[in-house]
Parts: sequence; structure tokens; C-alpha cells
Amino acid sequence: MLEMKRKVCLVGDEGVGKTCLIRRLAYNTFDEAYIRTVGTMVSKEEVDLPEMERRVTLMIWDIMGRKDFMELFKAAYFNHVRGIVAVFDLTKPKTLDSLDDWIRSVQSSVGKIPTVVMANKADVEMAGRSLDEDIQRFCDSHALRFLKTSAKTGDNVKEAISYLAREMVTDEEQGRTSSSLESPLIASRSPTRGRTV
Repeated sequence: MLEMKRKVCLVGDEGVGKTCLIRRLAYNTFDEAYIRTVGTMVSKEEVDLPEMERRVTLMIWDIMGRKDFMELFKAAYFNHVRGIVAVFDLTKPKTLDSLDDWIRSVQSSVGKIPTVVMANKADVEMAGRSLDEDIQRFCDSHALRFLKTSAKTGDNVKEAISYLAREMVTDEEQGRTSSSLESPLIASRSPTRGRTV
């Protein structure tokens, strides 16, 4: 199995649950307390794609959700990013509106790269108008896929990351992204298999 290591950015406004999603992904835990990220936090997630004969190690950079620091993020954090996880809060429609700025900010540094949208806090029952049409309209305009996720229950968290890893491999195989970029990577045959998600 060919092993690859790639850098991914986790972006979105403050309070949408980015760090909680990472805790669910990495440690299978959830904390109700709000945890503010200062600067960035890096986590590692291995995704096995046996149908593609790939094991992808994602170095996930959880970026502080302050849009007023975007220019700093471009220089400090967005270099060599190969995938984007864009997160918004289903209970706060304005955080969906912000995703365009976040995605464009990363793309202005590295070009158009594979992206998945996480519509987080799907476990919270919302009264009033559903955001489904707005989400679909946004994703259609950017040719993106979204999954409704919950850091609290774990619903669709691994599925979203696995989807992104597949898109990244496909993107490189089809030559849309150069695999020779100066990013951490490993390309070797491994006789063992890790977790399949």
C-alpha cells in the first residue's frame, strides 16, 4: 500500500466546533466546554483507502477562526496545503456565509484544491427555516460536497475526512495538483494496514 502524508487546513469561524471535531476524530471524545484555538493546533489522522491502494496521513491544521487574521494565516499556515475542511455551525447561518471568505483565502495561496464542507452541530434540533437549500446552493456554486456532522455524536466526522482523502488522491492522480510540492510526504510500500474508515 502506497503511503502519503499531506497537509490539510481546518477553517471556519470561531465557535463552529472545529476543535471539537478534531477531538472526536483523534480521541473519540467530546467536551461541551468551548475551547478557543490560539494560532493553530496540528493533529494527525491516518486514512486507509484500500480500493485505491493508499494510506493517507493527514496533518490537520486547526486554524483560529478569526477572519481579521486571514492575511497572517496566508503567510504562516496556508503554504503547501493540499486539502480544505471548511466548517460552519448549522445553528448559526452567518457562519455559512463566512465560508466563502475562508475558502477563497486558502485558495489565494495554493490554488483550487480538494475541499469538503462540514455542516456541524447536526445533533442540535433547530426551530424555524432549514438551511438545507442555502447549503446546497453554496456547495453547488463552488462544486463542493457537504456532510452534516456532529462532534458530539461523531456522525459523519470520519466519513467527511475519508471523502477528502479520496478526493486528494484522485486530484493528484489526475494531475490537477502536483505531488512534488514542497510538503511533507511519504511514498513507500507498506506491508501492514491501519484503520479503514
